[in-house]
Amino acid sequence: NQWHWWSQDIIPTLVEPYLWYLEASQNLHVVVGIQNDPSQCGTCSIHSFNVTCVFFDCLEEIKINSCPCMPAPVHLMQHGLFASSPVAPTLAVDLRVLAFLEKPFMHLTPNTTAWCEALESFLDVQGYKLQSKVCCHVVCLVCRHVSCSSPPPPLPFMP
Repeated sequence: NQWHWWSQDIIPTLVEPYLWYLEASQNLHVVVGIQNDPSQCGTCSIHSFNVTCVFFDCLEEIKINSCPCMPAPVHLMQHGLFASSPVAPTLAVDLRVLAFLEKPFMHLTPNTTAWCEALESFLDVQGYKLQSKVCCHVVCLVCRHVSCSSPPPPLPFMP
């Protein structure tokens, strides 16, 4: 069950790297460079794959390595990116984009399907084509989990 996997296994492991990234990025004000770190343990088999990253100004494809000790969502979160899938994600969204998008989700009637279609349409006009559908339900889950388990850190003002 994917809901159980996200809520019980993945999201709890993302809280610590998320808080670390907030501190390293000075609460999302400073970009922390993306690096392709090898597996932490050195004994697991490493899986490499490409991930399309959604930033405010572009889509960027990066190659990441993951292993059982450093799952892809944790690896991406250490670089300020939220993965679209618990295993081998093909899409990740920058935390700054999610911080911005949190505002409409908190103040408008939830309609993730319409939002996803609007995002895809916007990116299409910009000349970008996504290889997979955008899913926002996980974004809502991570926001709720972090907010419930600890006081939420203040969100930065967008420049």
